[in-house]
Amino acid sequence: MAVKQMSKIVIRKMCEDNLPIVSELAMLANPHILKEEYGKRILDRLKEYPDLSFIAEDDGKVVGYVQAVVYEDEAVIGDIVVANEYQRKGIGKQLMNAMLGAIKNRKVRIILAEIHYKCASSIPFYYKYNFRITGFVQDYFGAGHDVILLRLVMQ
Repeated sequence: MAVKQMSKIVIRKMCEDNLPIVSELAMLANPHILKEEYGKRILDRLKEYPDLSFIAEDDGKVVGYVQAVVYEDEAVIGDIVVANEYQRKGIGKQLMNAMLGAIKNRKVRIILAEIHYKCASSIPFYYKYNFRITGFVQDYFGAGHDVILLRLVMQ
């Protein structure tokens, strides 16, 4: 029996044409959101920080994305998402490496990651990059939607 091999994953800058699928993927990391409203947020971040918005593609199909913003001397990774069927294949690692490289170019010293409490299973992924839990904010995403905060100090 032939086994379908995954083609080479390509990491590239996000563009506005990617927004429909990226908005769908966003629901995985942000289960509380309204897709249309969050799509506007993704677009706003893309316009303001085009160098901090990446997608992962498998044979032209968007299968993941990452976005961050910068506030003075800190960067915040708000989203890193990989489609369920593509998880545990190194795509998140490729996205994170692209993001860390882009953030490093901005000479930011502190990177924060915001994780919805329902996505707490992703914390070990961040620990591989030396992020550490620094706290949480109750109702950050709305009533009953807490955020776990992680922090990385760049060397």
